[in-house]
Amino acid sequence: MFSLPNIEVPDSWLSLNTIVRIDSERIIKGEKQQAVRYYLSSEDITNPSYYIMLVRGHWGVENQLHWHLDVTFKEDASRARKDNAPLNLNILRKIALQRVNLKKDKLSKKKRRFRASMNLSYLQELLEI
Repeated sequence: MFSLPNIEVPDSWLSLNTIVRIDSERIIKGEKQQAVRYYLSSEDITNPSYYIMLVRGHWGVENQLHWHLDVTFKEDASRARKDNAPLNLNILRKIALQRVNLKKDKLSKKKRRFRASMNLSYLQELLEI
């Protein structure tokens, strides 16, 4: 345990118990990439696998969500940049993606979205789930 004198700490940090350091390594196209990430936690758990599970779970959801927003909805190609348009469209895309995810059929998410754009009864099915 150590203390840092004369540093003002935000109230939300008063319950800070753990600083987690995760060293990661991945190989993409034969090139090794390394990264070090730090996380703050109010948990008082000393088992490293607990924090690894949390971080992997967070990034798994984050990566899958952003990938679908880009591939299924072409979010990165959006030209909406003025005022609140980017945020409003992002929220609507996430709602639409959630509705598309709930439909259980053999179509991909992208094809479900396309079918809903061409078939009003299918769109109504998605909205009623």
